[in-house]
Amino acid sequence: MAFLKRANGVTAGQVIELKPDRIVIGRSPEHCHIVLDPNGVSRRHAEIYRKGEEFYLADLNSRNMTKVNNTKIIPGVDHRLAPGDRINICDVEFLFYPRLPSESPSREPGDVMFVNEADSHDSPHLHTLDASRSSAMASVVKPELKLKAILEIARNLSSELKIDSVAPKILDSLMELFPQAERLFLILVEPETKKLIRKAFRYRPLRRATFSTNVPADEVPMSISRSIVNHVLGQKKAVLSQDASSDQNLPTSASIADLKIRSVMCVPLVTPDKEALGIIQLDTSDRKQFLQEDLDVLAAVACQAAIAVQNAAMHESLLERERVNRDLRLAEQVQKRFLPQNVPAIPGYEFFAHYDPAYEVGGDYYDFVSLPDNRLAIAVGDVSGKGVAAALMMAKFSGDTRYCILTENQPAPAANELNTLLFSAGIEEKFITLSLSVLDTEKHTLTLASAGHLPVLIRRANGTIEEIGEEIAGFPLGIIPESDYQQTDVKLYPGDVVAVFSDGVTDARNLREELYDSRDNRRLVRKLAETVGGPEAVGRAILQDIREFSSGHVQVDDITLICFGPLAR
Repeated sequence: MAFLKRANGVTAGQVIELKPDRIVIGRSPEHCHIVLDPNGVSRRHAEIYRKGEEFYLADLNSRNMTKVNNTKIIPGVDHRLAPGDRINICDVEFLFYPRLPSESPSREPGDVMFVNEADSHDSPHLHTLDASRSSAMASVVKPELKLKAILEIARNLSSELKIDSVAPKILDSLMELFPQAERLFLILVEPETKKLIRKAFRYRPLRRATFSTNVPADEVPMSISRSIVNHVLGQKKAVLSQDASSDQNLPTSASIADLKIRSVMCVPLVTPDKEALGIIQLDTSDRKQFLQEDLDVLAAVACQAAIAVQNAAMHESLLERERVNRDLRLAEQVQKRFLPQNVPAIPGYEFFAHYDPAYEVGGDYYDFVSLPDNRLAIAVGDVSGKGVAAALMMAKFSGDTRYCILTENQPAPAANELNTLLFSAGIEEKFITLSLSVLDTEKHTLTLASAGHLPVLIRRANGTIEEIGEEIAGFPLGIIPESDYQQTDVKLYPGDVVAVFSDGVTDARNLREELYDSRDNRRLVRKLAETVGGPEAVGRAILQDIREFSSGHVQVDDITLICFGPLAR
């Protein structure tokens, strides 16, 4: 059973089992399994859900973000949890732990070969050392051995940040510390599959008194005991057998007899937060046995090695995150290229456009498309969801919109065709709201169709406000096949300003979680009515008002705002 462990605060050390398939974390006792009360926690902040054998963390559009290992989780881009992941929700930190690792029967290159044995039992010849107390135990080791071990590991590993380089260096140091060791293994738990993967191996046939890494593969004894490894990982305790040949209760007795192994010791690689990353095992067929002092030294070395392995894993994770961030920055640049680079320049009219995604990439879309007979199509769309998936869909939708308005030449037929194209693409669980209008700059008329989008607001020259489009709004695109969208006409006069926007405008929030514009508080309507000037002045005034209203609150949705209209005479 996976669980979370509280890592800070007065309840530090508290363990929470993740029993349901979905665990919601937040401030609301009515909607959350894990209730947190620090300032800044959203009502439904984040959730952990199970998918097969894996667990994922999702941010539920929280205002103050969710982080894993100090990296922000983007809503819509869920994070697959790995052992020891640090989850931060405001000032609260949890550690995630999965079930104990289990190995797959299939074997790939680098997998560990096991010999089947009975379960482990204590024996007079089998010594154990609690890995959580290894630092304290190491204090009784001979000072020169302890110092040599720690300095050697620190020196060799201080400049290494790749696991594939760290692991061999650890064993190379141990080869010098334990001249009686014949075989040395460093095995790690693969975070995703939970398989045990051999990251490093050293073999020194003592009877030939030579160190060898080039012995023919069929001559190298590479089998290792599954039972003892599982025991060490599960109990987080090091084990030592000083006389394996006469140890009847040792689970590896059969394999040890076959390999003529006399003494063996195995220690877990345990991080400071008590997570077992893997094991180090040394065994020998030499008469020089491993002693309790050797086990203490190996346990002390394992502490340093575990930190080095953990640091290498974190470094590789950071590099991967940087690659993702670099791709997101590139995607942001590409997405902006799908949007108009300039507003239209039409004599007698003024245009203003603003687009601000909540994350690196967004799902909002707007466009201006020139049509025959001095007409201009104006489109504002909003793809459901956020992040990369919504941005990819927006990229496809931008091309489809241009094609449909150019071929159909009117808003309603174009919306019908867009709805058909969306269904034919077979994209499930995604829909798009769309405001599509055609401006006739000679007749000064605006023809509007709406697919579930917010009404268009028109501020007349005398300061009155009209809402256009609610009465003819159909379902969002992608909801009902073969929808028949309607359109309506409205006359524009000099000094009128038309505002078309996405719900990122109306749904902007303040620190009290109040909406910028709602049925009970028409702040957008009031701001539009009281602002003097043309489309650009109106647009900038609205955006400034939104910034002042939502100061201190994280932007929760993409913001798109288009303002246009005939110039006052």
